[in-house]
Amino acid sequence: MSTRAPRIAALIAVVLVALASSVRAQVFYSFPGARPVTDSSPALGLVAGFGDNVVRLGGFGRFNLSPATDLGLEVMYDNADAEGTGGDDVGFFGFGGDGKYLLFPADEGMPLDIAAQAGVGLMSRSDFTLIHVPLGGIASHDFLTKDGRRITPYGGAYLLFDYLKVNDDSSTDFDLEMRVGASAEIVKRGSLFAAFHAGNGTMFFLGFNAGL
Repeated sequence: MSTRAPRIAALIAVVLVALASSVRAQVFYSFPGARPVTDSSPALGLVAGFGDNVVRLGGFGRFNLSPATDLGLEVMYDNADAEGTGGDDVGFFGFGGDGKYLLFPADEGMPLDIAAQAGVGLMSRSDFTLIHVPLGGIASHDFLTKDGRRITPYGGAYLLFDYLKVNDDSSTDFDLEMRVGASAEIVKRGSLFAAFHAGNGTMFFLGFNAGL
């Protein structure tokens, strides 16, 4: 009897566990802050995420649609650790988009910017397809340093829907995820950010974004 089928089944099982515990983000990462980017300064950046058995690398852009709305586009690559199956690590490519709407801008009576957000993303590899849909909200507050640079802590809560198809088998899953993070402007229109996502698994992100 061939040993290939059990090895393939084991590899798929490991990858599913890794992805089920890690593909939790906005869509696949977390852009800092509730306030939309301005029309004069769309943001481009890079991000790296680290979770149980998964490393994620990606690039993104955010573009203004109105004073209260922006659009995010992203491409991602996941490297899933297939340790224990006798095989190499497995790579997955993905892309996604999300929209953010500023519900309540910060003012004297309300110190927080609060926005609603929704997105959809696709991660795939040969006979594997994952559709990931986050719906939720994010709140943040901008602090200005003495030299005029911006520091923005933020937090959010998201309902996550996943549709997973491997060969002819499919499943769906709902989860709630909490996200906290902060960004710090290090150069004019350029910021470093870090975020922690916790829900059905955890993931830590580091990234950089710059306004054009």
